[in-house]
Amino acid sequence: MKRGLPLISIPSLSEKTFNGFREFIYQKTGINMRESKNVLVSNRLRKRVFALNLSSYEDYYLYLTETKEGKKELPYFIDAISTNETYFFRGDNQFDVLQRVILPELFKKKSKLRVWSAGASTGEEPYSISIIIHETARGRWSGDVEIIATDISNEVIEKAREGVYGGRTLRFVPREIRGRYFESVGNESYRVGEKARKGISFRTHNLLVDNPPGKSFDIIFCRNVMIYFDKPTQRHLVDGNFASSIAPDGYLFIGHAESLMGTSKKFRYAQILKTPIYTRVKTRHGEEE
Repeated sequence: MKRGLPLISIPSLSEKTFNGFREFIYQKTGINMRESKNVLVSNRLRKRVFALNLSSYEDYYLYLTETKEGKKELPYFIDAISTNETYFFRGDNQFDVLQRVILPELFKKKSKLRVWSAGASTGEEPYSISIIIHETARGRWSGDVEIIATDISNEVIEKAREGVYGGRTLRFVPREIRGRYFESVGNESYRVGEKARKGISFRTHNLLVDNPPGKSFDIIFCRNVMIYFDKPTQRHLVDGNFASSIAPDGYLFIGHAESLMGTSKKFRYAQILKTPIYTRVKTRHGEEE
């Protein structure tokens, strides 16, 4: 027997209870959990069942939905079902466009850049954005940068604030970039240095419930998040929250497996090197749609 495993087992997650969790997940996060994800959900929730000394998934569902203590459990539930695999400079062609095309354009007309990293997970994305901005600005722009990084999970936001990484998450970070923006902490791990941290604030935030964390963002990253939402939820997020919080000349970055075609009436494909980047739709008079 492997050490550390529970000595007790619990009944399998029934279809009825799974459907209850699916509805609850959608209600609280907007994530559309597919019917085929029964095993994934049961694996992710098993630790919470044991942590609360409950005897079944049904008991855990009732605990979440019908007790006062369920409200306190909700953040742990969301942490358990959230997917947070990421790494530095993920989607390198988007960062290439950011460095070669978008930032030089924005540097010409902005003294301060405002960026929202929505669904920031454990922080690799906002730190990557910060590094790219600093690298591009060297000797050509001396403005200020504000990056607001948000995620629904308390756990990953705490990891992002800590900013310590190692292994595969650093595999695409060039040695010279690692030397300029990271500090070794031993055991092949590195902490993000102060230069890359400057201007970044991390916040727990529910994209579908909370108001946007600001206005007039020059750049919004929301990548590999909307694939978990259905079309109406995507439309609410993009044409509601993002459209109201992006600058008229701002850019919206989404994931390579995502598209706004048939979803958004307020954003158009930017057509920059075939990357999934969008800008706000404008009328003939130059005003936003």
